[in-house]
Amino acid sequence: MVRRSWFISLGVLLALSLAWGISENRRAENLKVISENQYRRSLSDFVTHLDGLETNIAKSRAAGTPTQQVYYLSQSLHQSDTAVKDLSLLPSEDFGLNYIDQFLNQVGEFTGILTQQVAKGNPPDAKQEKTLKEMHERLITVNRDVQELYADLNTEKIAWVNKSGGFWGNRNKSATTAAQGDEGQATKPASISSSLEQLDASLQKLPPFSYSGQMDTHSVPEPLGLPKSTVTEEEARDIASYFLKSVGYPDASPESSGTSNGPFAGYIFKYKSATVDVCKKGGVVTIFRDERDVGLQKLTVDEAASEAMSTLKKLGWNNFVKTATEDFGGHIQLEAVSEENGARIYPDKIRLTVGRDTGMIIGYDSTPYWLFHHNRSWDKKLTKEQARTKLRKDLALKENRLAVISLPGWQEAFCYEFRGSVADEEFLIYINAKDGTEEKIQRIITTPRGEFLQ
Repeated sequence: MVRRSWFISLGVLLALSLAWGISENRRAENLKVISENQYRRSLSDFVTHLDGLETNIAKSRAAGTPTQQVYYLSQSLHQSDTAVKDLSLLPSEDFGLNYIDQFLNQVGEFTGILTQQVAKGNPPDAKQEKTLKEMHERLITVNRDVQELYADLNTEKIAWVNKSGGFWGNRNKSATTAAQGDEGQATKPASISSSLEQLDASLQKLPPFSYSGQMDTHSVPEPLGLPKSTVTEEEARDIASYFLKSVGYPDASPESSGTSNGPFAGYIFKYKSATVDVCKKGGVVTIFRDERDVGLQKLTVDEAASEAMSTLKKLGWNNFVKTATEDFGGHIQLEAVSEENGARIYPDKIRLTVGRDTGMIIGYDSTPYWLFHHNRSWDKKLTKEQARTKLRKDLALKENRLAVISLPGWQEAFCYEFRGSVADEEFLIYINAKDGTEEKIQRIITTPRGEFLQ
């Protein structure tokens, strides 16, 4: 009787296990179908927006008036942003769509640069026209291939992934082989994922674009502001010691901790919880980090900022003004920029982190200053009053000054900076001091942590 009951119990358990397995298998299949349908919808949206992007760029190249050119270039910017968002919903991490994503971001950035430029009355130059033509030709190829594989998805009923590879598994072998094969010799992919990967791999063989923009691979060959002299390790140690004493360590005796590479290659020194990087070229401190525990808050944000600005003067930064602070409770982050000939030089900035317990600087980054500082032209053709006429009539003006600002591609402009409000919102508006162009508008957002710019 006992044995019979044991067999019955075992049978019930087996039946329940079988039922659970069938249920889990169905759930997995349903999840697979739902996921693949989502991928197909995302691909459909991507195909639509990619085709719209190619069409708008073609129209921008054919436009005969600045108004039409601005319209189609701005539409191209919008379509590229949307296509990138569609692409982000595809399993690119599994199947490698990195180049396509980078390419579309470059197209969006470049068309955005041209939109602003044409809107200011400056048509694209010959080099920009050539870059736009090259981008368009490459985009035609990408669009054609994507349209073809989407047609295959709908007409030949091919799967999203190869049947030989698990849906949630790693990159399948046939896709990798197709992507690595010689261009023109690749066999027809067995899935959408391998088609996209093959397209991505073929695009990576093409030469990069050359233009001035944030996503361009160009960079300054070397920092513009570093002094020409070089220092030895012992000289760098003395520089680090002076810096540490200036920020609040009177008995500092830093020890060597190695060297650093890159555009600011130099010597690294340590003292207690602090690290100081001294650049070989110029003998300047580029980075300082103090990892000490921050004590109780004793200073307000303004008091801590004031202490930090006093320390900057001790370090020799006499013509700097505070432009932004952000409160993080135990410490604040502060930005200070150079002021020259009555103008704020926003690219030449220093970033600080300051403890609210003592007002000591616990973080220091001068790399933006040394990267962009150089001799600039201060010629202006417009007076402040003439520049003011370029603004909206209903702008309630609060502040104004001269300023040098960064433009896309690390270009700069010498401007009048106007701070004012429209419809209860504050803005910074920059009018070019040479030709009256409205270069940039930044919206000021006030939060408990500080002011932010959009």
